[in-house]
Amino acid sequence: MPFLEVLTRCYQRPQSLARNQASLDAQTDPDWVQTLLIDEVGRGVPWANRQLGLYAPQVEGDYVWILDDDDECIRPMLVAELKAIVEAHHPDLIMVRGDCGKHGILPPDALWGKPPRFVHICMSGFVVRRAVYQAYAGAWPDDVGGDFVFVSAVYAAMPVDRVYWHDEVVMQIQSKGDGRPESGKPAGQE
Repeated sequence: MPFLEVLTRCYQRPQSLARNQASLDAQTDPDWVQTLLIDEVGRGVPWANRQLGLYAPQVEGDYVWILDDDDECIRPMLVAELKAIVEAHHPDLIMVRGDCGKHGILPPDALWGKPPRFVHICMSGFVVRRAVYQAYAGAWPDDVGGDFVFVSAVYAAMPVDRVYWHDEVVMQIQSKGDGRPESGKPAGQE
């Protein structure tokens, strides 16, 4: 079984997905696997969030990280760093940061080390132990803000010593994040 399973929700963005996968291929530690959750018809955020919960029983990695197709990992040592954190601290939840374009670095400095706040967390802002991910799979809502709802449920259940704060920016968003395919046209009009 891999140490890290990267879940990637995909929707008609082949160039973005290629950049996403190249960013993962740059990892210095190859102990990861990527699972693609593909939406071929543009069912949107509710469907995509549901897939994160529905796929949970099949997760094989010791830890789970979500990196959508329009995001890139910008930290080539991430898997190695996560392994060192796990060996030293055995956390169930590892909080990290993301460069979320117009929203800036999330979580921002003022909220770092504090409970997740709506609009101040990003989908790639946390890494979760497989058993915890599976236990809270039902927390994925069918709407925007699923990242906040899920990680808030996990965070609220964790003793403080089971959460590790890795103060590094590990991802950046590639696109506007508007959910459109790379053609720029709304779903169904490609």
